[in-house]
Amino acid sequence: MRGNAPLAAVSVNRGASASEKTEPGTMPGTFSADHRTWTSSGGLFADSRYDVEASTSPATGIAGTTSVRTSFVTGVPAKSFKVSWEPVAGQTVGIGAPISLTFSAPASSRAAVQSRLVVRTDPPVLGAWNWLSNRVVMWRPEGYWKPGTKVHVEANFAGYDAGGGRLGVKDRAMDFVIGSAQVSKVDSATHTMKVFRDGQLLRTMPVSLGRPSLPSMDGPHNVLGKSPEVIMDSATVGIPQGNPDYYYEKVQWAVNYTSGGQYVHSAPWSVPSQGRANVSHGCVNASPADAQWFYNFTRLGDIIDIVNTGRPPDTSQLGNAWSVPWATWKAGSALPVSDQLAPVVSLDSAVSTVTPGPVTATPRTGAAGAGA
Repeated sequence: MRGNAPLAAVSVNRGASASEKTEPGTMPGTFSADHRTWTSSGGLFADSRYDVEASTSPATGIAGTTSVRTSFVTGVPAKSFKVSWEPVAGQTVGIGAPISLTFSAPASSRAAVQSRLVVRTDPPVLGAWNWLSNRVVMWRPEGYWKPGTKVHVEANFAGYDAGGGRLGVKDRAMDFVIGSAQVSKVDSATHTMKVFRDGQLLRTMPVSLGRPSLPSMDGPHNVLGKSPEVIMDSATVGIPQGNPDYYYEKVQWAVNYTSGGQYVHSAPWSVPSQGRANVSHGCVNASPADAQWFYNFTRLGDIIDIVNTGRPPDTSQLGNAWSVPWATWKAGSALPVSDQLAPVVSLDSAVSTVTPGPVTATPRTGAAGAGA
């Protein structure tokens, strides 16, 4: 029943949850015009204690004011809807790093999921989400990031009904920073790799790219990761044992730039050909010294731009987001994409504007009550 005592104040504090790995927080909300109802602007986290306090204001015909306190604990859904992402909080990444989100289950509604995602940058940039599948969505700017850009990302799934009995268990947020502009330009025709930082040439490396029958892939690629040693088995990319091109090698100082298995890596066996001929199975071969230097130099999101191989980029593979024209990229969004830059906001004070699963407090006669 709706009462006639206006609310003076409402606070909803959330406790930490060990199972959900969340810190304490508060739930923001807004009052109705007559201050008789308060509605949250967020959903409830799973396995969390909530402490609610509400008080009323003086009102004609009502004797005095009152305040109440109550608390409740939320449960844990049998099936949850969660998200993981890259980059991770606190990371400094290259100018070509997209924001990649992977969901624990397919999104039954891409638009509904995307409406709960927030990206804010300082300075503002024009960017858009693009769905690779119902479980993976990426955000990238129209052009490369500007070094020094601060990026804030939110995925607000607390209380979200993802369908199939799956519920969102919490909101997540993280911040990362764009580092210096590190771009490596690889020319298959000259067999060289030139490494630049903020436009300054740091190193020119003789390299060997893919042989004519197994060419390397053209295009600007963003670094996906690196490892001091990887096992390369051609059977994983469709070249089985018995094929003349079959290989199984342990390689050092491997920097991965496509999900199809192309790397810049150490290749002591091809040093005589590096700078002279293309003899690899598709990767960029470098000397052990050059490969180790590059491994230590590069980071997630740096650009490796390869030209003159004759093999176009495969945009179905990760690492090739920058080969997708902007018009095509933004067409992959589940929601309309604005071509206007968002206003500058303080990332330190950024809060979600999404409103799934509200909690409402409505005063009763002479008292204030809150319910979930």
